[in-house]
Amino acid sequence: MSKSKLSFFCWGVSHHNTPIEYREKISPGPDQLDQIYKALFNLDWLNEITILSTCNRLEVYGTGYETEKQSIAKTLSKILKVDSNGLTEKSTLLLEEEAMRHLFSVTAGLDSQIVGEVEITGQVKQAFLYAAKQRTVGKHLNKAFQKSFQACKWIRSNTNIGKGQINVATVAVDLALKVFGDLRESTVIVIGAGDIAEKTVAALRSRGAKNLILCNRTFSKAQELAESISGNAVPFESLDCHFLQADVVLCSTSSPEMVLSKNRMQKFLKKRSIKPICLLDLALPRDIDPGIDHLPNVFLYNLDDLAEIAESNLTARKKELSHCHEYIEKKVQHVVHGHTLPTVENNNPRQIKQA
Repeated sequence: MSKSKLSFFCWGVSHHNTPIEYREKISPGPDQLDQIYKALFNLDWLNEITILSTCNRLEVYGTGYETEKQSIAKTLSKILKVDSNGLTEKSTLLLEEEAMRHLFSVTAGLDSQIVGEVEITGQVKQAFLYAAKQRTVGKHLNKAFQKSFQACKWIRSNTNIGKGQINVATVAVDLALKVFGDLRESTVIVIGAGDIAEKTVAALRSRGAKNLILCNRTFSKAQELAESISGNAVPFESLDCHFLQADVVLCSTSSPEMVLSKNRMQKFLKKRSIKPICLLDLALPRDIDPGIDHLPNVFLYNLDDLAEIAESNLTARKKELSHCHEYIEKKVQHVVHGHTLPTVENNNPRQIKQA
């Protein structure tokens, strides 16, 4: 194995080539993520790594003396308990400038299901900081990610790619608005109290929703969110009785198990009137059993559905894509022009890790 030069790469699986059913299978939990870092960093050919795991993608950015797509897939498949050949087939491997171009596009939200969404920028930063704490980041990854943040800032400031602030939360609420026509008299249950739940609650309030019920496994978090918007917090254990009056139910928890099963929903429907109910699943893994979609008077939408619906709202943003990609191309050429990737002698995060 030659160690004269490192290559920058991006291995990944995303919404472009896999449905939500597969992405939730390969979405690592905290313990699995730590295992992946350890396992990948033990590969002789791999020198630096940063792992980005979101609802839309699982990607490994790194530098290595070789670029072994199958090796990464095989390592991850053991930890995630999925078929190695299937993961290899569904993954892509980008190298050098193409990989850096992709990183810049991802950070700026240009590669997202909802083009121009802002959440991904924070997710990339968090992934980078986490990798830095794992001591798997060296000079080259640090430079690549810092430049991607700079490019994102320019794009946000100088183009209309983020016009309208369309995100998953607002798209979900607008969808509920289309189903019911008016949310002022509707009862809305929000399960979860994280960032997406906060954005959703704000979008609901802005569109006239008054009767909001907040629920979370940690009751204090639901109470805190409810107090901020004058809503009503309820314990997770008492959620069933509130389903009977709900018009809209939005789930965005980090639960590894289904929050709302088909059998549970069937019991609610027997006790409810024939009025429709809109279920919005913004979680990955999914919180709501997809089989519920076939039940009468139920409108169920997941992340992929919302992204597809949002396409009609993205015309203005997509017109800005060429402008954004032109800037990214110039930025990438500037970053790589006249520079060579560091060798192990002057930059080795393995040596840093052992220090």
